[in-house]
Amino acid sequence: TNKILDMKIPENVATFITNTFDRLPFEMLSALVVLSCFGASADISLIEVLEREIEQPLIAPLDDAVAHSVLGKRNGKLYFMHDKLQEAAYSKMKPEERCLHHNRYGLALGFVAVRERDDRLLLTAVTQINHGGPQAVIDDEQAVVVANLNLDAGKKAMNMSDFFAAHSFFDHGISYLRLRREHWNEHYDLSLELFNLAAKCAFMNAEHDRLKMLTEQIMHNARCFEDKFQAISVTVTLLSFSGNVPAAVELIKTTLSSLDEELPSAVTPTVIKKHLDNTKKQLALLSDDTLLSYLAMVDPSKIFAVELLVKLYGSLTLIGERATQRIIPLRVIQISLTYGMSPHSPSAFAQYGSYLALIEDEFEEGYRYVKFALSLMKKIPSRAHDSTTMFWSTHTRIHIEPMQSSIECYLDAYKAHMKSGNTYSNAVWCSSVYNMCCLWSGKELNAVFVSMKDTMKELKYHKNFVVLTLMKPTFRVALRLIGQSDAPAPQQENLTNAFGEAFNEGGNAGKYATLFHTMYFAKLCEALMFRELNEAEDAAEKYFSVDRLVGLPPVMFFGKFYSGLVSFWIARETNDRKESTKWIRRGVECKDKMEKLSVSAS
Repeated sequence: TNKILDMKIPENVATFITNTFDRLPFEMLSALVVLSCFGASADISLIEVLEREIEQPLIAPLDDAVAHSVLGKRNGKLYFMHDKLQEAAYSKMKPEERCLHHNRYGLALGFVAVRERDDRLLLTAVTQINHGGPQAVIDDEQAVVVANLNLDAGKKAMNMSDFFAAHSFFDHGISYLRLRREHWNEHYDLSLELFNLAAKCAFMNAEHDRLKMLTEQIMHNARCFEDKFQAISVTVTLLSFSGNVPAAVELIKTTLSSLDEELPSAVTPTVIKKHLDNTKKQLALLSDDTLLSYLAMVDPSKIFAVELLVKLYGSLTLIGERATQRIIPLRVIQISLTYGMSPHSPSAFAQYGSYLALIEDEFEEGYRYVKFALSLMKKIPSRAHDSTTMFWSTHTRIHIEPMQSSIECYLDAYKAHMKSGNTYSNAVWCSSVYNMCCLWSGKELNAVFVSMKDTMKELKYHKNFVVLTLMKPTFRVALRLIGQSDAPAPQQENLTNAFGEAFNEGGNAGKYATLFHTMYFAKLCEALMFRELNEAEDAAEKYFSVDRLVGLPPVMFFGKFYSGLVSFWIARETNDRKESTKWIRRGVECKDKMEKLSVSAS
């Protein structure tokens, strides 16, 4: 049956169908015209609602059309027996009047959807209105009504993680507002919300040109600094993952200064110790239950400051500004204890716990705060930020809990990011770290390779240059391990980021300590596995030169294990006593760190 329905109808038959329509009863033809506005099919329940609202007979005439084999009826739907039949019905409306019909039916259904709080009907209704477009709007008042309906529909689509549909709704809402040149003055709140949400969706959908246009409009028309927060936030992330981390850091610091949350200009070991001691002293007086009962943060400027500080932590991780990075979670915790807990506070506690465990070797206390961060996350759930807490907490968990199972927590964080729509930034971070941990921990190689390919594809789509640069060296190791390193190189892709800059793996890696660290680590591991001594020595020398700059690598255990093995290997093979002593010292330092990790974690 489906093959018959899919067959192309000759033009003479199509003409016959059109002429046949002219002989149908007027009431049936009118009902078919209405149905055609909804495409090839529509729910019977929807048509019943529309019949009641527009006061036009629909169901009975359409049942007659079923009897005439013009329509089919199955599973609660009415459907045209062929596309040509739907086209013939639709063509009975004058082209200039079609938009008015779509608008009328959509508004009728939209008012019912709002009244009865029917989300599914709302999405159908607003889609119908948008088929009509701004030209069908009769006055300014109706334009605002339709813009609000698009706002509501877009939010519903976001809740369902359909960010392409949501972006379409928000863009349509903006198009109705633009019928008035003064919409920023006359409907400021509505304009601001539509533009902010459209920008968020454009960001998630990698529509960078559209994103920049939207944020420029927001920055130009915002009435106060607070109303620029979301535009600044999305710009920071776009700069960072497009490969311009210093610009992102500078924008964060400038904004923090405007929020009276400046960080110390010179962060010395004394400054770090002072912040750490103060935080420990404050937290020592508070039980976990007391912290969990803290009120929520309500000051918008403090909420945004905390958000920026958490973003800054990630950016400084990339560029290797380790000293400033270490005081950030301490500062966020102090703000949270003073002003209440924000959705970002759990991430700061996870970062603090990882610092105590992996840097200060206070594993018991560090693990306690990592577990507390996850409890706090559940207490103040935030779909957009829970996954960030999961990501940072896993850095410690993989050193304490069984590694091959705790690695899966990175995948859980990735899934949580995807559900929230945060695909561009943190989701791909989680995915890339998960893939690297799977490779170095010895998971099934073909499965790891397939997962890496999927992540690389996603990174290229979103033009995330930083994480793409992070992944490529490890991906090449996986390629070689499965015997594909001699395969023809793929055609060079002309990737450009949101700012028109071409992708350059070497150039990106050369900017940031973490990328260098990952690249040299992959090279030393590859050389070790394939017994290439000279390459191993060169990569290890460069690896140790940047290792001191990297704040808190998620794969610390793997780093110490493989670099320690390479160090002892080089020491054994070299004939230079001084060089041998140097490499033995490095190997012993790695072994001691692993022993300390093992003892502390147990």
